[in-house]
Amino acid sequence: MDAQLIDMSPLGWFLGLDLKYQLGIAVFMFTVGAYAVLFILGRRWRREFEARGVTYWSASKEERMEELTSEVWEPRKITVLYGLSYFTNGFVRTVFNLWVPVFLLDEVGVGIIEASAFMGLLFVSWSWKMFVGLVADVFPIRWRGRLYKRKPWFVVTGVLYLAGIVIMAVSDIETAPVWSALFPACVSIITAGAFYDMAADSFAIDVTPPEYHARVIGGVSTAGQSIGAALATVLPLWLLNVGGYKLVFVLAGFTGLTSFLFLTVKEPEVREERAFSREAVAFTYTELTVVIAVLIMFFRSFTMTRITSPLNSMFSIAVREAIHADVALVSTLGLAATVAGLAGSLIGGSFADKYGHKKAFLMATAVFAGAGLLWVTLSPGTATAWIVVVVMVSSFMERFWTGTVFAIMADATPLAMSSTVYQMYMSWSWIGNIPASILIGYLLGIGLRTTVLALSSVSVVVLLLGLYVKPYEAGKASKV
Repeated sequence: MDAQLIDMSPLGWFLGLDLKYQLGIAVFMFTVGAYAVLFILGRRWRREFEARGVTYWSASKEERMEELTSEVWEPRKITVLYGLSYFTNGFVRTVFNLWVPVFLLDEVGVGIIEASAFMGLLFVSWSWKMFVGLVADVFPIRWRGRLYKRKPWFVVTGVLYLAGIVIMAVSDIETAPVWSALFPACVSIITAGAFYDMAADSFAIDVTPPEYHARVIGGVSTAGQSIGAALATVLPLWLLNVGGYKLVFVLAGFTGLTSFLFLTVKEPEVREERAFSREAVAFTYTELTVVIAVLIMFFRSFTMTRITSPLNSMFSIAVREAIHADVALVSTLGLAATVAGLAGSLIGGSFADKYGHKKAFLMATAVFAGAGLLWVTLSPGTATAWIVVVVMVSSFMERFWTGTVFAIMADATPLAMSSTVYQMYMSWSWIGNIPASILIGYLLGIGLRTTVLALSSVSVVVLLLGLYVKPYEAGKASKV
């Protein structure tokens, strides 16, 4: 009787879910809980501050921009390093998502259940970036007389990559138990990637003037990620013949050592408006723009981006369902979509910075929804040339649009809590991916047309939310 009650209880339902869904629910609950606590504290403190006539920002926007551009902004260096960080992001995530399951199933001979558990646990650290970001914002490290928020995490990142590389290099991953050799090596590298992503994003927001948000935080990041992902799909095919899977995985780890290069850049001093404080919490989590930005990132997961971008796992599933493509054609379409997406990233970033982030975001949202609707024309008998056109056009607009989304997120991120807030936005996107994948799988069972129409309609929600986004007061230029 007691066992039956447990099975019928919420706990029993939770324990009966697959591991990846359990992790997704746990991340959702912790993220919502953290946001609720910060909101409640922020509302209480804001009332106290406003009653005393206290405001957060004391210097003018022009003064803040002048301080930023004169002291720490190095356009070429920062652009190159940020692009390298996202190249690593795309390369490592694609290598481990694509080749580790193949290695486990074909070379080691583990079962589907064990391989699924392995992959489910591998990327847990990416779901907790908001909380790591909070630690980075609240506890800066003192070195030689001044405080640093970002550089310590680039050091931690590099050390974790080195640890993963060493474990991978000295282990016989083909014969050793996967949980005692391959797993710790992979976890070290993947966790390093999560820290690298958090630190690079936070640093870029700290030092990039708003007039460059779309080109750097939107365009350079998505372009670097696309190049890394594209290379990760083709280079391992050659590397496997040279040094096997160990060489593939070790090379992926080596790309992360670029994190040490960030130690050569200038980091803003942690003082005044860049320091964590009660004012920072009060005037951040009670802002309507922050709430809207969270909702945009959540609903973005339910749009056609889940299908049109080869960086998302549903791309290959949708292509195979739509046209019954074989593996070779799926790979070719993925490469074509990546090339088109690269162009979309670069063009979209320049366009948004020139004409305004919000205007570009609203326009790109509408156009991307229209481009996604082209997928309703695909079927098993569709000419290959038209399939390539649809995939490339939709991928171009997806990356163009994503660049404007990231620019809006940067505009909605304050200086004092850039790591916490920006990673919170990204966490809501990761949270949305789980129910979105379930929904898309269900809709594809009904038909591609139904799937496309449903996902494209969600873009209307994102568009309406975007109408109410305002650039955050933290040094954001008025024209964006």
